[in-house]
Amino acid sequence: EEITLLEQQDIAWLEAAGDYVCVHANGETHIKRSTLKELLNELDPEIFKRVHRSTIVNLNFIDNVIPHTKGEFFLILGEFNKIKVSRNYREATKEYLAAGA
Repeated sequence: EEITLLEQQDIAWLEAAGDYVCVHANGETHIKRSTLKELLNELDPEIFKRVHRSTIVNLNFIDNVIPHTKGEFFLILGEFNKIKVSRNYREATKEYLAAGA
C-alpha cells in the first residue's frame, strides 16, 4: 500500500508479468500495473531497449554478454541477473551494443 518513486537511471531491467510489469531497480523488484509497450514509451529510448517480447533492459547495466547456441546470447546485469535475448531482437540488440562499445 505504498508508492515508490524511481529514477530511470536506477532501473536495471523490466519484465512482463501478465497485466503487470516487474521493475528491477536498486536490488529490489517493484510491481506496476502497466504493459511493457506503455512503459517503453515513457522511458529514455537511448538507454532502454527491448531485448525480448517480455523484457526491456537499461543498456548501462549490462556487464557482460555471453554467447549461447544458434547465435543467441545472454546479457549479464549485475551479479545475479541473466537476461536472454530472443531471436527477434538479436540483431537490434547487437547494434545497440556495438554502438555503445
